[in-house]
Amino acid sequence: MGVAYSVAGGIKNYPLDGFPAVRADLPEEAEDSIRRIYGARHVEFPAQCSTVSVHANHWASANLAISYCHYETSARAEFPEASFVRLQLPLSGETQARVGREWRPITSDLNCVIPAETTLLNNFPAHYRQLVLRLETDALTAKLAAMLGAPPTQKLELERAVRLSQLSLLQRTLLFLIGELDGPDSSLPPVVLAELEQSILVAFLCGTPHNYSSLLNDSPATPSSRQVRLAEEYITGHWQEPITIESLARETQVSARTLFHHFKQSRGQTPMEFLKQIRLLHARDMLLDTGRETSVSAAARACGFGNLGHFAKDYGKRFGERPSETRKRVAAAAPQPSPARSGIQD
Repeated sequence: MGVAYSVAGGIKNYPLDGFPAVRADLPEEAEDSIRRIYGARHVEFPAQCSTVSVHANHWASANLAISYCHYETSARAEFPEASFVRLQLPLSGETQARVGREWRPITSDLNCVIPAETTLLNNFPAHYRQLVLRLETDALTAKLAAMLGAPPTQKLELERAVRLSQLSLLQRTLLFLIGELDGPDSSLPPVVLAELEQSILVAFLCGTPHNYSSLLNDSPATPSSRQVRLAEEYITGHWQEPITIESLARETQVSARTLFHHFKQSRGQTPMEFLKQIRLLHARDMLLDTGRETSVSAAARACGFGNLGHFAKDYGKRFGERPSETRKRVAAAAPQPSPARSGIQD
């Protein structure tokens, strides 16, 4: 068993089922779909198979994409060089991949990163299930530059062998995003989506060994208290927008890694935790506004909270009551409209 994917109510057989990509039982149909949707150069199934039952789902944003693939029969797929980095996470079963000219195992413990501009050949066993994460190299490079405080002087070179234990934060964030997309309302607010996307990119760069890992792990320099204050002012003034490490680095003129470290030391929380508190305060203001007909879910989404359960938990921890209790209390205290008077005089 590989990555444990669960949602409320138990294990979901088909992650991202609201984003269907391939539903094919015939070999020719499956081959055509995998070529067309995933850009495969060549796909083949055992010659004796008359049915193959391939089930795939696919979701994409500007800088990353997530796929779920389930092969009921064994399959072989070859992919050309691409503009993105791939990471294959097995849900059940094990496989191997030829990355460039090297064969690499993909198991519940040992994985491999498929760099951009590298060919890939997969041999999938029967009943194999996996998640595939694709990250655009331009987005990774931009995020790395913000973390370092300067553009990389050399091309980002990723180690191909990586243990899944090194990617625990990435896995948690990725599965959280998938769980949100699989929820009853898959249309996440743009702010939530942008910040989750950023978290995945950062977690990948922090968990995957590469030629800049030592710089990311070095003790960061100490910024001035003014730079921390600038970060607070920027977050306070732009709380309705996605807060990216690029924007914070630009506003403070210091690397995001240095800023986050000193912000935590001097304020006792990270910039993103500070952002959450600012958004909770704005959500409370909306719920306390007697002149505004605002539901709890509407206030949560307006303030950048995509998951209502997590919002209620954070709200209760911050204010000592659930957001629904705040709204009920405000409604009970609001003056009731006078009954309409008839035009008949006594």
